Order: sequence, then C-alpha cells, then structure tokens
Amino acid sequence: MKKLFLLIVLILLMTTPSHAAKLFVVTIKEVKPETVQDTLIEVFTGKNFTIDEVDSYKVTFVKSFTHGLLEVTRLNTVKCNVIARDGNVKLMVTQHEVIGGQTLRQRSIDHLIPMIVEVKNMLDGTPVDAIENEAVDQLPNSGNKREKKLGLTIGDNGRVTNIEAGSAAHGKITIGDIIYEINGISINDMDKTALRTYIANKWGAGASLIMMVEHEGEKKIVSIKKEN
Repeated sequence: MKKLFLLIVLILLMTTPSHAAKLFVVTIKEVKPETVQDTLIEVFTGKNFTIDEVDSYKVTFVKSFTHGLLEVTRLNTVKCNVIARDGNVKLMVTQHEVIGGQTLRQRSIDHLIPMIVEVKNMLDGTPVDAIENEAVDQLPNSGNKREKKLGLTIGDNGRVTNIEAGSAAHGKITIGDIIYEINGISINDMDKTALRTYIANKWGAGASLIMMVEHEGEKKIVSIKKEN
C-alpha cells in the first residue's frame, strides 16, 4: 500500500502542463559549432549544471533537484544538439528526468529558455526579446503548426521599435507605441536585459502578456497570449 501511495505521488509530481515546451530550436548565425559548445558550457555551468558528455554534435549536462516533501531526487539530463548549417549553427535543446537511474519522462524546458536565449544573444547579438522557438509545435492535435512568434521589440523608454509581420503582436501593438507596464510591472523597474529576459521567459512558458500601452496619446490595455 505504501509503495502504491508513493507511485501515485510520483506520478502527480511528474505531471507537466500541456502547454509546456519540450523542445527549443534556435539558429545561431555565423558561428562555429565548437564556439556554441564553449558558450553553452560557460552559461550552463554558471547555473550549476555539470557537464556529462561532449562530442562533435552535442553537449549534455546534468543537474539534480530534490523535492522537499518526500526528498525525491530528480536528475535532469539536458541534451544540446549542435548541427552546422551553411555557416550557421542549429541548436536543439531537450531535457529528460531520471529517478532511480531510470529515464521517466521528457521534461519541460521552459526554465532553460532564458539560458538558451542568453547563448544566442552572446554569440550573434540578436536582441533577447527577438529570439523565438523555431521548433514545430509538439502539442497533441496541434496539426504540426509552427508556434507564432511574439514579434515585439522594445527600445528605450518602453517605445516599440519593431513588430514582425504575422507575429502575435502584429495588429495589437504598433511601432512607436509606448509600453508602460507588463503584467503589472513598470518598465522603469527593469533594465533592458531584465525586461527582455522576463518577456522571453513568460512567452516561452505560455503565459499571457498584459500590457499598458500608449497609442497615439491614448492609453489602453493590450493582452497577448501564445496560441496553443
């Protein structure tokens, strides 16, 4: 009976929201695979991940987490595949969870997105808030449609400097608009890096972005949510 109870609890602990991303793909421009690997190692080891394996095509990291209530140790294995393509590098990141030496499930990589974004930003200079997941949506019944990008670039003083055509922000926000708040947080309370990381993290996790925006002198509330 005790084993059955523990099994049920483990199943509940391992449940992941259906909208969670399990694959992140990004193209890093004009860079060599070994440079991407070196930067991955710098960023991930800086977050206390341990290098597990390195070869010509991937870097694998591991990190253990302990769930406080039952002290269940979860070993997460992060695989970063690195493939050269026409002078660029395609980076593909997945994560699996291991308990008791057995791989139990593919785990959400939402919490890794800021680190992946940081790697691309460091290497090719792409603004953090312009970096999106290039992976085809993996959700059930998705029809294999590519996830729509946020497509929003915010410059100094919260002013919108670019909106990508066909993106989630297109038609809701206009270039030249001024964003004052996002999810109740004032733009003035964050520097550019913190703001871009916050937006990338929330968007990657599928959370709504509720913004107070000034358009042609009038303030309004704009809500943008990723389509699942």
